[in-house]
Amino acid sequence: MSKLELVHIIREKITKDGPIPFADFMAFALYHPKYGYYSSPGEKIGWEGDFYTSTNVHPIFGTLIARQIIQMAEAFADDPFTIVEVGAGLGTLCRDILVTIAKENPVCYEHCRYMIIEKSGFLKEKQKKRLNPLFPGHISWSNQIPKNLVGIVLSNELLDAFPVHRLTLGEGKVQEIYVDWEKDTFVERLQKPCKPALTAYVEEVGLPLDKTYQLEINLSSRDWITSVGEALSKGFVLTIDYGFPVEALYHPRKPNGTFLCYHKHKTNEDPYQHIGEQDMTAHIDFSAIIASGEKVGLKSCGLTNQMHFLMGLGITQAMEASGQKMHTCKEAEKEFLAMKQLMNPNGMGKTFKVLIQSKKIPDEIKLDGLQFKAFGEI
Repeated sequence: MSKLELVHIIREKITKDGPIPFADFMAFALYHPKYGYYSSPGEKIGWEGDFYTSTNVHPIFGTLIARQIIQMAEAFADDPFTIVEVGAGLGTLCRDILVTIAKENPVCYEHCRYMIIEKSGFLKEKQKKRLNPLFPGHISWSNQIPKNLVGIVLSNELLDAFPVHRLTLGEGKVQEIYVDWEKDTFVERLQKPCKPALTAYVEEVGLPLDKTYQLEINLSSRDWITSVGEALSKGFVLTIDYGFPVEALYHPRKPNGTFLCYHKHKTNEDPYQHIGEQDMTAHIDFSAIIASGEKVGLKSCGLTNQMHFLMGLGITQAMEASGQKMHTCKEAEKEFLAMKQLMNPNGMGKTFKVLIQSKKIPDEIKLDGLQFKAFGEI
């Protein structure tokens, strides 16, 4: 029923105002307060949902991020700081991070507090039920990042689900995909871009207009990193997502863009089916995130892939330990294969990128996750 209700709401919007940019359609489908994909009840993440993240593969992912956070915390000396996770899913990453910090550096644990920014009421209740008994008084929830924040802003697969503008280039023109309603179905129309920033970015990147090309531009991700930089007084931003620097993202080898939908662990390119019941994503332009961050005082410490990030923090040692037990312990074999999946250069290891930005942080602070950033292509 929720799908039909959401289709009706979008159709009424189009009937009243005319065709809407695809970004607006995507915003309805994912974030409508009652019927949107991320707002409605139901399992989204994990083996019973539509997709899984690195946190579902093996807890070593959260453990190693915690070790990077412990290093970052040296910049705060003995002052209190806050870890802010934006979009925490089922709370798995939060759990794994806090368990590791409490175990490996109790002083750091006492100095830190954890805040979750979560729009979904359904997920928020799940997080509270799961996390509060484990870490009483240590976690809070909010609708926005607090001003004058001293700490670390963390996100894992957040920005890729922000609504994107879908553009087509060709015949010397830049056009945007709009969504219309005709003969009881959604149809696409090509019109003039709804915002000057879209055409300006195509020109800035230098994409040729004489070749047929489709791409996505995520303006919301730039607005987000700007708001993070403005709120952060001192600290780090740790962003994990799939994407590329601009020169690799908008490349002739990718003439059809990177937009995809996820439904029950299968991908498709049709956003007009399973409306409100499937995830929609597009790869992140990390160059735009870095440039927008610099305008609000965020310095780029480095961009690397997940494989090199985890290597820098010690995953190979953990894999070796499991590997030595594989022949005598089935559980060790499972652990080894799960960690291998996180590192797979043909999968998660290179698909996911890690960007660290900082504000008012001394250069000598060690970031082991970036020590192999220069090895191989991102």
